[in-house]
Amino acid sequence: MGFKPPKTVYRLDFEGTELEGLEMRMRGGKLRQAFATVQLVGVTEETATAADMALALSQYQDLADHIIEWNVDDDDDQPIAPSLEALQSMETRHVQMIAAAWQRAQVDIPAPLPSASNSSPGPDLSSIRMESLPASLAS
Repeated sequence: MGFKPPKTVYRLDFEGTELEGLEMRMRGGKLRQAFATVQLVGVTEETATAADMALALSQYQDLADHIIEWNVDDDDDQPIAPSLEALQSMETRHVQMIAAAWQRAQVDIPAPLPSASNSSPGPDLSSIRMESLPASLAS
């Protein structure tokens, strides 16, 4: 049997943004999706081709497919199931904020684990002999 990489779930953080209060959990994306995103860098509304639009729609579908759960309600306070159609009903800037938060979550490197113990003092370095190297060894 070989190694099977674990599946990662991200809890997106919107604290301090206009989407504060939105709670989302999403599955991690694949590297090929990140490469597909790069193809749209620099594309504007004026320069977009039909292929660019198809790629953008595919990326929004990928985004929707990776949502595990969210707490989005409609105007009647009824929960909305995550889907491409639900994303399409949202303001563009909000969908972009969701996509950006998902990308940040996937590329952020976790902080290092805390050290095992801070209870013991560090080594006493005063006993290490310090002297200049002779010129023949310094080069």
